[in-house]
Amino acid sequence: SAVLLAEHGWQVTVLEAHAIPGGLLQRFRRGRFRFDTGFHFLTGAAEGGPFRRLAKRLGILDLITFLPLEPDAQIRVHLPAGGEFAIPIGLVPAREAFCARWPEQDAALRAFFRLLDGGLVRLGWLAMLAEPGTEPLGRDSESVSAALARCGVHGLPREVLGALSAILAMRPDACPLELYTGFAGTALAGCYRAVGGGEAVITPLVERLQALGGKLLLKRAVTRIHFDEREVTAVEDARGEMHVADTYLASCHPEEVLKLTGPGGMRPTLAERVLTTPDSASAVLVFASLSQAPASIGVSHHFAQLDDSELYWIAPSNFEGPESPPYLEAMLWVPCDAAAAWRDSERGKRPAEYEAWKASVEKRILDAVVAAHPDLAGTITRTWSSSPLSIRHYVRSRNGAAMGLSHDLGHLGSEPMPRRNRLRNLCFTGQSIGHPGVLGCMIEAFALCGHLIGKDLKPDYEAFAGPTR
Repeated sequence: SAVLLAEHGWQVTVLEAHAIPGGLLQRFRRGRFRFDTGFHFLTGAAEGGPFRRLAKRLGILDLITFLPLEPDAQIRVHLPAGGEFAIPIGLVPAREAFCARWPEQDAALRAFFRLLDGGLVRLGWLAMLAEPGTEPLGRDSESVSAALARCGVHGLPREVLGALSAILAMRPDACPLELYTGFAGTALAGCYRAVGGGEAVITPLVERLQALGGKLLLKRAVTRIHFDEREVTAVEDARGEMHVADTYLASCHPEEVLKLTGPGGMRPTLAERVLTTPDSASAVLVFASLSQAPASIGVSHHFAQLDDSELYWIAPSNFEGPESPPYLEAMLWVPCDAAAAWRDSERGKRPAEYEAWKASVEKRILDAVVAAHPDLAGTITRTWSSSPLSIRHYVRSRNGAAMGLSHDLGHLGSEPMPRRNRLRNLCFTGQSIGHPGVLGCMIEAFALCGHLIGKDLKPDYEAFAGPTR
């Protein structure tokens, strides 16, 4: 958002609470290792896909180096009874792989992929990924599970396609089909990693902003939003400095905005909705250094069911090449309340009970990964981990929610958050507005900024063409 506004002559200042910009796209260092706090892959990042078009329009594409991905197995879904199903890069190859594996459900699977195409067309910004001539998906709310059942997909292919809901911490029975097409559909089209992890996106964006005359102020958490009647008059930062502007954009959790404005900052109906809407899931992430390269993990993204939740893992060092020290990253989605008993504790001073809980989850995660890859046994030399409390501390997301407010049907999945409310010159953006994830937040930024400057930004974005499916 800041880059787009600066391009159009706006004087832009970004206030960042942390010492490092990027939120969940930032990295941290442990010895020789650089670990990502929340970045895993960029969806829609195949050549000519939506991510690359957006990055081109922002002037940062040439600064991003994409890493090789296994063409025939960009995603590997580990099946409950053993074995795995490999999903290739591209919507058409993915569809054909499903039909080849389960030929008895050929018609049903093709019907479901037509729904994915229809959802991409309806979302507009992703229409280039759909088959030419595809009609947009209807507006009726429907879960992924219901759509699969309506198409006649059942058994293992239904489980595999449903498992992709876990990309954004959702379950197929509550995940809206339209939202699923936005993140799972673009993941099937190509989910690439880049040199530098999340910093591959953040660093060039910061450089681009500064080249345009914009400012990034670090360690400047906003402590108060001042307003008079219906307009924000200033925001106050942790140093007591007042920042006066014509328009203000809030990318933090909506409840944080409520705290910063105090009473009257939102209309009562929206304030109640923010306070009563559940949070999205949070996560426990495990980072492990290894004594040798984990060959069996390959350059693929791995998904599996672990008890009643979803597990994801990857070996970033396999993507980065032999010059990278071998390491593993794994993530288990957990409810925000999983660490609720220790929310009042301080970072660096967590009680022994919390550390024991975190260690037990870490063990479950690593045991599951090693069970899927026996060659990892005995190669893990050291581990680090984070929890919902870590996410809450670093990005100020309520209770450590990874995707802001819940996007399930019955919540934001049925009725999205508005971009504006009572205060006319305060706009909302980020994970709780539009589609979550890197690509979703970028599209939302284009849509919001187009509204603010009074120009449709989609034609510039669509002008960057290339292979997509």
